Amino acid sequence: MTARRVYVVDDEEPIRRSLHLMLRTLKFAPRTFADGPELIESLPGLDAGCVLLDLRMPEIDGLEVQRRLIAASAPHSVIVMSGHGDLGVALTAMEQGAIAFIEKPFSRATLEQLLAIAFLRLEDFDGYAGHLRSAAADVSGLSADDRSVLDLIVRGHDLESITGQTRLTLAAIELAGSRIFARLGARSLVDVLRIAFAARRAAGL
Repeated sequence: MTARRVYVVDDEEPIRRSLHLMLRTLKFAPRTFADGPELIESLPGLDAGCVLLDLRMPEIDGLEVQRRLIAASAPHSVIVMSGHGDLGVALTAMEQGAIAFIEKPFSRATLEQLLAIAFLRLEDFDGYAGHLRSAAADVSGLSADDRSVLDLIVRGHDLESITGQTRLTLAAIELAGSRIFARLGARSLVDVLRIAFAARRAAGL
């Protein structure tokens, strides 16, 4: 069986080297790129795979690289990465179709989980559709108030700003956040966002 292709795009050489080793250990076939233009120029010769794309890079940032991949109808799933907590930019990337946002540094287990989803999208339409429907079922199991809070979180609001958008107190919103995490089985806000966007995509099946 041919190893699955993973393309790492990051301007920091130590990160490229570390991810290359981790991906080889996970039995993927990695290839690294020092910037966005290098990836874009190589697109015609690349097999379908997953792009691990850093958001903050000189010359062309990750969002612009993602837009060019979309414009080229490139057969790749995209996972965006950042070490700066760029949730606002990450939301834009996921709105543009990224599978997930991953914060550096991340564990091998986290990367493996997200790559499984990325390749499910590429290789098994029914399996990926089932993954999206499962996320939608989890979100639909929330109460109406909790879904409203989740929608505002996905739109980039923090808990304090949500008080200005709803009739809920800050304490009630914090409780809603706890229920959302529990219902979705999320360990972090990044998990919540990934599941929420998967649920949105289920509507487009």
